[in-house]
Amino acid sequence: MEVSPFYILLAKLEEEIAFQRKVINTFMFAQEKPSPEITLKTIDILRRLSQGFRLIALVMDEIESMTDKYMKEQALLLSSESLSLTSLMLPAIESMSPIFLESLRVYNEPILERIESVAEFIENSLQDYDELAVDELAQTIEDIMKTLEYHIRLGERALGKVI
Repeated sequence: MEVSPFYILLAKLEEEIAFQRKVINTFMFAQEKPSPEITLKTIDILRRLSQGFRLIALVMDEIESMTDKYMKEQALLLSSESLSLTSLMLPAIESMSPIFLESLRVYNEPILERIESVAEFIENSLQDYDELAVDELAQTIEDIMKTLEYHIRLGERALGKVI
């Protein structure tokens, strides 16, 4: 039996959600003071979040080709959950990160607000797939990803880490 690439994307997205939950549990309840090791670990986490955005954008690009309504719904639910967890995770790791996440902006809107609005838009689209502008949605997610990646590189340079 051949497995569709779309199913593989969804499986990877489920793995990312599990990772995000672990990070949230670790960082939201940690009382550790920032150390160089923790700061480097937050950069790795931010980089993985960026890859998660890329994965969501790929899912959005492929969703139009799906004919199975259940799979579309699952893709939208997983994407929305991942974005929602990201909006929880970013403030949790900000104090240990070399990046000032509050200052990040996408389309002249704070990055957290943009992520939350995209997640809400996806959730609202669960009822009517025809209203879902997947090209625009995928582009917005890619722009969030690019903004985060740019600032990750700046944070790495600020730490003196070789890129």
